[in-house]
Amino acid sequence: MEAQCSHSPILHRPTIRGARSGAPLFFMIADDMKTLIWFRDDLRTEDHSALLEAVKRGRSGVAGLFIATPLTWKKHRVGSPRVTFTLSCLASLKSDLEAIGIPLIFREVPTYADIPQTVADIVRSHDIDEIHAGLEYGVDEIARDRAVSLSLKGLDASLNLCDTQTILPVYRIRNKAGLPYKVFTPFRKAWEEMYLTANIEAPNPPSETVSSGIASTPLPDAISGFAPWTPKSTWTGGSETAIARLKRFIEEEKCFEYKNTRDRPDLDGTSTLSPWLATGSLSASRCLTELSKTYGPDITSWPEGPRCWQGELVWREFYRYVMASFPEVSQRQPMQQWTTDIDWRDSPKDLQAWKDGRTGIDIVDAGMIQLKETGWMHNRVRMVVAMFLSKNLLIDWRHGEDHFSSSLVDYDFASNNGGWQWAASTGTDAAPYFRIFNAETQGERFDHDGNYRRQWLRGRPKGTVPPIVDLKTSRVRAIETFKAAQADWQMKSH
Repeated sequence: MEAQCSHSPILHRPTIRGARSGAPLFFMIADDMKTLIWFRDDLRTEDHSALLEAVKRGRSGVAGLFIATPLTWKKHRVGSPRVTFTLSCLASLKSDLEAIGIPLIFREVPTYADIPQTVADIVRSHDIDEIHAGLEYGVDEIARDRAVSLSLKGLDASLNLCDTQTILPVYRIRNKAGLPYKVFTPFRKAWEEMYLTANIEAPNPPSETVSSGIASTPLPDAISGFAPWTPKSTWTGGSETAIARLKRFIEEEKCFEYKNTRDRPDLDGTSTLSPWLATGSLSASRCLTELSKTYGPDITSWPEGPRCWQGELVWREFYRYVMASFPEVSQRQPMQQWTTDIDWRDSPKDLQAWKDGRTGIDIVDAGMIQLKETGWMHNRVRMVVAMFLSKNLLIDWRHGEDHFSSSLVDYDFASNNGGWQWAASTGTDAAPYFRIFNAETQGERFDHDGNYRRQWLRGRPKGTVPPIVDLKTSRVRAIETFKAAQADWQMKSH
């Protein structure tokens, strides 16, 4: 079956005029219905259930909408790399929409609090009957959508949400006690059981639509408060670029070799599709669809390379599941409550050295320079630099999360937060606090010939920058600090 709109328990869905209560998939379509498709982090026209619903119901035309909120983005620590890439993806989306007769309305307002009035004004001005959008999972986003829903009540219009960011409606996955999973492995097992029985097929892109009589809005070259970003690596936004990369990843057998090459930062062994997945220019469903063409529909029988990469897609689903199930994650809180008692070091000097790539630990510095210059970092190196900051330097993981947020072209809150909490041993499925990577050993193991370190350190001779911390003694300090925090929490709990 095709992916369809789902009734989410985490956000009250407004009653739909003409629909049977409790059955949101069955609509009576008015002949003169005009709809609006509100894009968020799902900037594509294919495999987009909310867009398909808007087109199906918009007998009198469909218009697209994107709302930039620079002050809220700043509050959420989004940086220029992600904003610049989003604009590139928007330009591609606008072209794809106009090709099927759908204009794109662009609005810029300061914060989420300004959105309800903005949406109401658009609905009123253009006689919109329904707004369709993709479900989002953060507490601020849920509150925003509730406020928009309320703003539409007096206008005889409704907000209707579909799953557009995940392959499955992840909020439906629960353990035998009806509670959310806190560990990845059982979640993955439950996810795969649901996937194999759902028989999901990515829906076809919509065909040309009836004119809505609404004109597209020119897109800006930049967003207020975000300087245009020019990286040394080229990141071209849009679905066409993403799909071409995906197909090369499969056809050139990088996916087949993924399990053997994914941890090697000196090799081109990963898909590098994360920026397009983050903006939703590429859906995770399309990724699995393309893999299935080569390896068959039974994901559990795939070779270990594609099977490993499929697992990374499920990790992406899991981190959204965590957001939906545990609101504190969206509120800068750790999943492991006892870690709130950790006595983090306050060392602005060490934090800045880490950001600048001046720690004296070559693999850490190479990764931080790669991030600064390209807006991207190899995933193995992300784990190394995160654990170095939170364990060896014993600096609060949230400082690292914030720096990644503002620096990454592929910034995605759920994945970024999940990765940092894993490295810092504060999150769901976290590494035990006593498991601490030795950064130098990691460098020797995964960059044996030193090519990655030489590339980003520009041949910096070893020892030129003295290490700001001793890896062995700082490991002991971290273990003792975490152990003391855990003991304090247990004492208070009793």
